[in-house]
Amino acid sequence: MILDSHVHFNMILKDKKITEADIIKSLKYNNMEYAVQISVEDKDFIWSRDFAKRNYENGIFYTLGIHPSSPAEDSGLSNLASLVGQEMSGKFSKLLFGIGECGLDYYRMHQPKEMQINSFETQIDIAKKHKLPLIIHSREAMNDTLEILKTKKYGNGIMHCFAGDSTAAKRVLDMGFMISFAGNVTYKNAEELHDAASYVPLDRILLETDSPFLTPVPLRGKPNVPEYIKHTYKFIAELKKVSLAKLEDSVTENFTRLIRK
Repeated sequence: MILDSHVHFNMILKDKKITEADIIKSLKYNNMEYAVQISVEDKDFIWSRDFAKRNYENGIFYTLGIHPSSPAEDSGLSNLASLVGQEMSGKFSKLLFGIGECGLDYYRMHQPKEMQINSFETQIDIAKKHKLPLIIHSREAMNDTLEILKTKKYGNGIMHCFAGDSTAAKRVLDMGFMISFAGNVTYKNAEELHDAASYVPLDRILLETDSPFLTPVPLRGKPNVPEYIKHTYKFIAELKKVSLAKLEDSVTENFTRLIRK
């Protein structure tokens, strides 16, 4: 069984040729045990929650969070805190997998640095309050990302779509986080990612599509979907010189450790 720890199902569904029923049918057909719908802005929150509730029997979880490239006004952050508190006391609380994706993005800089930092710190506080994993986006901002996490003393969660080499990976692992690799690890010129993926131990690794983005080889150029993650599993297993079954079991065990019992 395989899983996808980071999906934007709402973005996939913008392609009107694909329906929600199609997506769920494909997950079953491809033996996908779990998948996580990731929020990136406050207008995603209710849809993400309701999508998970409709499909929880098919292993769907969701997150609540604001991406560093999304506006994060005080009202949006307040709405996030309120909704997390509400859902944590509700019938479907276990479906709320974590807070995010949140973090820092100094590559795009779609939002001012000050707003990104305030948003990230606020979401760390929300995660700490409810003991939820953080799903972290960090692009060209690793030093500040890790410094903020160190100051906040929180090391529970996932560094999603990891971007860096084994030296950077060690810093993230030392903080207590799991590291997730997306389809770009399969790209021929992604030497730093190959180095990092070789380094990260099996008990700390997760895999994701980040679909509809970062389609893995050999399907690069097409819109990404969760079932394409099988190519990333195959690549990582060969890179780490372990059996596909062993990698699948390790990723599943790592993921289930993050699910609240």
